[in-house]
Amino acid sequence: MENNPFSAPSIEDAKLYASWGLDISYMVNWCITPEQYKDLTGKDYTAPTTATTTA
Repeated sequence: MENNPFSAPSIEDAKLYASWGLDISYMVNWCITPEQYKDLTGKDYTAPTTATTTA
């Protein structure tokens, strides 16, 4: 994150976090692409879904 604590994470940060085994899915479409996610984790990115229920 460079030296600014308020800056968005970079691809380098994502690489580091992934190497630590952390979940970096929250970074997709913010600072990395789904393709970069797959390159870093070896997994396809699946967008989260919101379940809606009707009564």
